[in-house]
Amino acid sequence: MDPTVSPGPDTSFAPRYLIPCGVLAGLALGLCVTRIYTRSRPVFHLALDDYLIIVAEIFSLTGYCLACVAASHGWGHLSIYISAADQKIAFKCLFALELIWVFTIPLIRISVACSLMRFGNSRLWMWTLYALIGIQSAISTGWVILQFFNCKPLRSFWEPVSSIKCWPRDVTLVYGWFTACVFIFMDFTLATMPVKLIRTLNRPLREKILIGCLMAMGLVATIIAGIKTKTFKNVYLGDPLSTTVDSSMWAKLEELVGIIAACMPCLKAPAEKLLRRAGILSDHQDSMSMPSFVDPRHFNRNSPLGTTVTQVGALGSTQTVDVGSQQNILESLKDTKGKDGVVTRVKSFADRGSFRTYGIGSRREQDV
Repeated sequence: MDPTVSPGPDTSFAPRYLIPCGVLAGLALGLCVTRIYTRSRPVFHLALDDYLIIVAEIFSLTGYCLACVAASHGWGHLSIYISAADQKIAFKCLFALELIWVFTIPLIRISVACSLMRFGNSRLWMWTLYALIGIQSAISTGWVILQFFNCKPLRSFWEPVSSIKCWPRDVTLVYGWFTACVFIFMDFTLATMPVKLIRTLNRPLREKILIGCLMAMGLVATIIAGIKTKTFKNVYLGDPLSTTVDSSMWAKLEELVGIIAACMPCLKAPAEKLLRRAGILSDHQDSMSMPSFVDPRHFNRNSPLGTTVTQVGALGSTQTVDVGSQQNILESLKDTKGKDGVVTRVKSFADRGSFRTYGIGSRREQDV
């Protein structure tokens, strides 16, 4: 910097990152804990997607703590006001923060993809999710390579060196634009895939709206990924301590909203209790009890789609509910009879089987 030019006031831009990301980090932690709690009680039902999101949340919290440490050592200030020792600590934290982000983002998307695998077993559905997982893994591998081999020696990322060799800036920009477009497409795909399932649910409209809202956060992550591209023009330009705050903030928001979006659909049961207490849902007409659209305990990936439960009342009225898994119904509802003469029948459009039910009169066995 030209010593004849005033550097300006010593202003910190770090609060732009710390405040919004801190709020969402707390929300993401709370939702993740609630998700694990609801999946563990009363019966332990944690699956691969749950473990992936737990690791992602741990990484995310670690990243936010690193950002706080970096801010305490001058990140967000102009370099001229920060000592060399503090700059070295701040840049080390930022290097670790970026590396953690590279691993956290794929864990979140793969977790969402694994969750969606429980809601369909068609070849197109499964191969689409497998393709998204493969693409995400390949892109993240590319970012790891770029992180460690972009400049030599590696310590040049956090301290001045006499001789440094870096790849052209355009390499990072082109790869950044390419991956951003792919990420936007992936987020949009993962956010909209459940729409087909929601439309086919024979459930009250208010429940469909609730489920849709719980899953709509994925679209917010898509929007943030698009906004993040506006910061690409400042890559490797300007003061590295102050100009990296905005790009880091949008990247962190994308990560945190992804965790929130992955955990919100699992809050259907707590949301139902909340809406019942508020009087929005009644205890009878707007029942949102099992079988649950977002509870993996009521889905069997190896069973065909198209299975329904038909409840027949004593007066002959019927209600059909699509639950997606014949095997689970057979295990949970076999040989049961309602108090008011309700007969529970199971029928599948994909294959035939036998299911024993009680009628209003004598016991009978019928094909479904």
